[in-house]
Amino acid sequence: MTLPPTDNSNYQSHQSNTQKAEITFCNQKFWLYADGSCYHCASKTLIIADLHLEKAFSQSSATPLPGYDTQETLLRLENALNHAIIERCIFLGDSFHSARVAHTLASFYKDKLLALTQSKNIVWVLGNHDPSLPNFLEGLQCDEFYIDKIELRHQLVTDSTDSMEAPLQGQIIGHYHPKAKLRLRAGSVTSKCFILDKTRMILPAFGVFTGGLNIKHMAISNLFSHAPELYFCHKTKLYHIIDVANLCK
Repeated sequence: MTLPPTDNSNYQSHQSNTQKAEITFCNQKFWLYADGSCYHCASKTLIIADLHLEKAFSQSSATPLPGYDTQETLLRLENALNHAIIERCIFLGDSFHSARVAHTLASFYKDKLLALTQSKNIVWVLGNHDPSLPNFLEGLQCDEFYIDKIELRHQLVTDSTDSMEAPLQGQIIGHYHPKAKLRLRAGSVTSKCFILDKTRMILPAFGVFTGGLNIKHMAISNLFSHAPELYFCHKTKLYHIIDVANLCK
């Protein structure tokens, strides 16, 4: 399977040289960017999932790891905030790799994060890695947020009153770090992706050091009641893949 050629009518270059795809999800217009960010056009809202800031630092006591993932993720965030006119930014959980590192974030990273977010209306959705966030972060902290009746949360809640089915008005989540693998003539390419059907969309992890779960894993495939489609993020480009059955694990 080869990557489809870029169709300029569907994929447009922007000032950051990162392509976007325009989609209609739950009767709302969104732009999906190759860096993993998602933009709701009507409300001028940027949605980003799973930064996992300070992941390398969190794990360095067990295994020595490079400590530059936070710096690179914040640089990526800075670029994403220049994609379009953005009035609100929603971080869809696991913004920090742990609650501990969120509260002890180094001052130079803290200053950079505050500088990037101070002029925006910020919403911090809580995740399983960061169920509590420090008070120095400006903006609203919540378990879920709504854009025109579309529910935004970090992960699904499954108890006696919640089901795995997406709300009829639609749902956008993170948590799963979806990725896909394409078999090409020159070899295989694995990268993060957006995956969605009529009522549920899963965003890829935005952080540079996050890993991922193949979309054919049951933990992801079981979440869709309709045949999903995906937008494959490859370098600075996005590719729309409809025939998900041809993807390899």
